[in-house]
Amino acid sequence: MKYPFRLTAAFLTALLLLALTGCGSGSNSFTWFVDTIPANLDPQVASTASDVIACENLYSGLVRKDPDGKIEPALCERWERSADGRTYTFYLKDGLTYTAAKGTAAEYAITAEDFVFAFRRMFRADTNSPYAVEFSALENSAEVLAGQMPESALGVSASGPLTLVFRLNSADENFLSKLTLLGAMPCDEEFFNSTRGTYGLTAKTTLSSGPFYLYNWTSSGLFLRREPSGTLIDSLRLVQNTNNADQSAVELVNGEKCSAALDDTGSTTSLSSISYSDTTWALLFNCSTLFSSTELRQSLAGVAREAAVVPSTGLFAAADGLIPDGLNVDGMNYRSTVGDVSPAAVDVRALYLSARQGMANSDFNKVTLMIPAGSGLTEAAETINGAWQKELSLFFSIEEVDEETFQKRLSEGDYTIALAPISAESGSVYSMLAQFTTAGGNLTGYANALYATQLEASTHATGAARCRLLGECERQLLSDCVAVPLFSQQKRLLVASGIKGLIFDPFGPVLDLTYTTKE
Repeated sequence: MKYPFRLTAAFLTALLLLALTGCGSGSNSFTWFVDTIPANLDPQVASTASDVIACENLYSGLVRKDPDGKIEPALCERWERSADGRTYTFYLKDGLTYTAAKGTAAEYAITAEDFVFAFRRMFRADTNSPYAVEFSALENSAEVLAGQMPESALGVSASGPLTLVFRLNSADENFLSKLTLLGAMPCDEEFFNSTRGTYGLTAKTTLSSGPFYLYNWTSSGLFLRREPSGTLIDSLRLVQNTNNADQSAVELVNGEKCSAALDDTGSTTSLSSISYSDTTWALLFNCSTLFSSTELRQSLAGVAREAAVVPSTGLFAAADGLIPDGLNVDGMNYRSTVGDVSPAAVDVRALYLSARQGMANSDFNKVTLMIPAGSGLTEAAETINGAWQKELSLFFSIEEVDEETFQKRLSEGDYTIALAPISAESGSVYSMLAQFTTAGGNLTGYANALYATQLEASTHATGAARCRLLGECERQLLSDCVAVPLFSQQKRLLVASGIKGLIFDPFGPVLDLTYTTKE
């Protein structure tokens, strides 16, 4: 669609002001530092933090969460849910179109068929979409993904240009919440095919359906804009921190280098903040060494849990489990749903004596406790090591190595015991637990058929059932003492003064500026 207009004096003045503000810098701008410049704006496959944050603001789906977490209509006017919870019907708003780069109106209308195509893409094996697992409740989804049924059999259809119907194999109480995920964003099939494999990879092959449009995309950053409206943020800059890397998050925000920044220092500040933890520090026992003995692991773990003292730096807290608090599964709070997974207290001395049957003292000669230098946990490691000496007469050395060496040796299994950070990448409980399987890299050489089976089964379950299966996996891991969670690393988001209505979730990751204002 093309819209004619006249170049008035006011328009020319506005154009001049726009040029003077620079790429992506509107009157109400928001700057966010990313580790890497966004590289893929295809919502069905976007997975890195910077790509996801860019796509969240570029695209809107049928529904969106407001700052209070309430689901509200976005591209739809309303929806209906069947009594059995297995059919959802959405009625789209009329007259919706995509927006091309620089805010140009695109010639593509947003219709129900765009959602049908998006979901069919999601369940194509060659798309390898990370979002397919979230929509496993869709009718025939497993068969379509496996190539056993055609795409047309997937439980998504359009009964008219503005009417979209989802059919589920079984009720999913969090289906609406899942529709806010990037995989559920619309995709115009004609436009997609015209890009010849470059959809979302360049400015010309990207269309926006959300609050912002793509203004500029260079090696320097990605810049999004929307039409100015009152105090709403109208410009989002995603850039790297190349000139102020030596400054703290507090200094960066106070110096107006960025509008919000992640901080793990715990330094005093008057800035508003949102606290969270996405990392658990745990003792890892390499099961490919003498620690293949479950009893030996359990005895050392029992002593370590009793001896562990939370550092007084304010950067750590006692861990309730391996999975950090705050993570959601299918829109449900994982920890609240699963409950306490801590293993029962054991007689460490009896377990140790049983484990030592047939073992010589020399078997322990090469055992060390490896930790990354600069972690702030050296004293805690020394306390645990001292407790092993006192309670079990085991004498290990503590091996501090630089972070790069630590990660390399951890991934190669070149260690006996390690105090390591286990992070929730993209906020996925499944991915965190999968690190202890062969397919997920197997950090510890752990081999347990039941663990692997239940973890795989969780990918085909939804809601409380999925939480239960994941919870059983976490409980099994902790009971076998393959990983012994000790400390959760405390972090926070610092936000500049005057910023309101920012939707932030470190586990998504989510940084949604749809409702954000700047006084």
